[in-house]
Amino acid sequence: MWLARQTPEKVLPILHRVIGAATDEFADAVANGGGVYAVGYCFGGKYVCLLAANQAAPAEKKKKLGDEEQGAKEEGGPLIKCGALAHGTMITREDLEGIRVPVSMVCVEQDPLFSDEVRVSGKEYLEKEGREFEMRVYEKVPHGFAVVGEFADAGIRTKQAEAFEQMVGWLKGH
Repeated sequence: MWLARQTPEKVLPILHRVIGAATDEFADAVANGGGVYAVGYCFGGKYVCLLAANQAAPAEKKKKLGDEEQGAKEEGGPLIKCGALAHGTMITREDLEGIRVPVSMVCVEQDPLFSDEVRVSGKEYLEKEGREFEMRVYEKVPHGFAVVGEFADAGIRTKQAEAFEQMVGWLKGH
């Protein structure tokens, strides 16, 4: 039930405020890094995709714009420079098609929360559009494997470390 109540309409305004506050507070770091980087695990993976897409102006900003200005400023660029996500949850094909910045994806084979069908069709779209991304599908691991924790299975622990290095390497490279 918790997951069903966490909609983009509820979550994105919070993320917009966090990014705005971080950009204000750490302006030098953001400027020197060229922007904000985002990492999302599971639930957060969808929001990395959404923040990597062109953004509509927040409702409070729309109220301040005149009618003629509002149409011109309805859509802005992505709110992040680069992103990485691991075993995203509830990601749709449209979420993947919206990506406009470099994104690395750690995926799970036969993931019930990020279907192979969506993943494959999204990958094909990103390739066709020439977007910069990487998508690695890890086999024989459960959804959630990349979150730091102790797995009894040495194979999962190895892939967990590989996924971490994949994400860190991507972010450092951008």
